[in-house]
Amino acid sequence: MRPLRQVLDLPPDMSSHHTLDTAAASSGAVVSFLRGVERRAALLAELQCGDAEHGDRALASAIESFSETALGATPDDWPLLFWTTLLQSPTLNAEPLAPYWHGDFASLARLDFGTRAVLLLRVVVGLDDTQAAEVFGVDPAEYKQALQRALPQRDDGTLDGEAWLALNDEARFVMKQLPPERVAAIARLRDAAVAAKAGESTGKAGGHGASAAPRSRWLGKLWTSVGLS
Repeated sequence: MRPLRQVLDLPPDMSSHHTLDTAAASSGAVVSFLRGVERRAALLAELQCGDAEHGDRALASAIESFSETALGATPDDWPLLFWTTLLQSPTLNAEPLAPYWHGDFASLARLDFGTRAVLLLRVVVGLDDTQAAEVFGVDPAEYKQALQRALPQRDDGTLDGEAWLALNDEARFVMKQLPPERVAAIARLRDAAVAAKAGESTGKAGGHGASAAPRSRWLGKLWTSVGLS
């Protein structure tokens, strides 16, 4: 028996193909975005918790969550959504057994979790005051004040400008000089996380995807730990 569409001489139904093409294009855009931020994200996660393997697990978890929520947000919102998702990752916020910061990153050990995140959003991610304040959901002036408190200090409490410059230089050097095997490992981590989320989504009812989640209560608590709330 011929399909009803042929009997009625109707044009082929292309809606399913259009839906698949749109989903593929959206997924490709998300992967392209992740390629652009994954090195910074991997370094931020490592320095935030003081352990590279622990940071990678947090990054994988964040990529899975972001890959789903990004489809319900506009690309302009992706940077804020991604960094917020990473910082509120439960894995990132579980302290590793032996956190360690080497070389010019050693000054990060004196900071608590919230203050360290304030600093790394500037040093590693390169967000300005307004952008970083959006991640925490605070005013730029509040973020700027928190950043001033997070800067390296000498024993007498004054700003250690040399340590601050060294911290920035080291972050740039590490990101530019990542060994090929580390670059490949980060790419595999990203592909696996995206594929895992895509696998979970297969067979679900159609729709426009999850909407971008608002700032979680955890980030509110994280900011409170900075001591300015």
